Amino acid sequence: MKRTDVAVLIPAINEELVLGLTLESLLNIVDKKHIYVVNDGSTDKTEEIAKYYIDNILTIPNGGKAKALNTSLEYFKLPDKYEYIFFMDADTQPNEEFLDVTMKHFDEDKDKKVVCVVGRVHGLGGSWISKYRKWEYYIAHTIHKRAQSYLRSILVVPGCATVYRSYVFKEIKFPRGTLTEDMDFTFLLHRHGYTNMVYEDKAVVFTQDPQTLVGFLKQINRWYIGFWQCVRKHQLPWKGQPLDFEVALLGIEGLYNGLLILMFFLGLPYLYLTGILHFFSKPLLLDFGIFFFPTILFSAIKNRDMSLILYIPHFYFMRFLACFVFLKGFFSGFMSEEKDYSWDTQRFVIK
Repeated sequence: MKRTDVAVLIPAINEELVLGLTLESLLNIVDKKHIYVVNDGSTDKTEEIAKYYIDNILTIPNGGKAKALNTSLEYFKLPDKYEYIFFMDADTQPNEEFLDVTMKHFDEDKDKKVVCVVGRVHGLGGSWISKYRKWEYYIAHTIHKRAQSYLRSILVVPGCATVYRSYVFKEIKFPRGTLTEDMDFTFLLHRHGYTNMVYEDKAVVFTQDPQTLVGFLKQINRWYIGFWQCVRKHQLPWKGQPLDFEVALLGIEGLYNGLLILMFFLGLPYLYLTGILHFFSKPLLLDFGIFFFPTILFSAIKNRDMSLILYIPHFYFMRFLACFVFLKGFFSGFMSEEKDYSWDTQRFVIK
């Protein structure tokens, strides 16, 4: 039976290639009168496509994702009309059991302490970059987010896979000024004491990922700069919450790996000439045997895509590249000013 106490809110800008598929998938689990779209100044057929499927559409001048979300929440009065709000990206489709498994956590939470339930993100696309992202998503969610949920230190609740109790938005608005509004909002939740966020592995959304190396680098550059912007903005890791400890560990690990790899490549000629290059093979083999290969194999089995194993050299290359981008993001994130950033919605037709 479809839920009547959940509103679905989709922010959209120039999403004509994907919005129809997303709305069709949502109509399998929610009646159309509970689906809302905020059209953030699109110049394509986004509004026309939305009107074909649903009636609740708000078109506003382009002002950024956070502003679009806050404006539509207030305009439609969603926190007053609904007990729960499910945010979706226009390029993302939930599986048919998404609401069944997420709402179970809320229904069993009689004291209403669970502030949100987070689903698992599964990437779409057939390129080798998409396959790398499948592995990355699987590790980030199945291992990291599951542990973070237990420790009440979830780092980011995805903007495309999270259901909230609506009372949150009577107190907190989506913050502006960073490149990662979902992470910014997650940190804000922690700072307000809303740390009881639950991860549900069976709640899956299928979303688009970059199909080219340039697109991938552009995406992770935005993510990493946004991460450091949020660290600076929310004064991490100095507030003593589990989130602070989690961010400190991840930040130090990322910077250490980036600097280590940078020093390794800069010193490669010296290591080769002095004959000590072989000493560095041991930690690489240890990493490959204990973490890298087992997690790729496990991800390949779970995703039913054994071709992931064929791309191990590509994945190693992407890990090294990501370390450099993370290091760059550290400096860019701390030097950047808070401002409203424009959307970037490079979509493709799913075949």
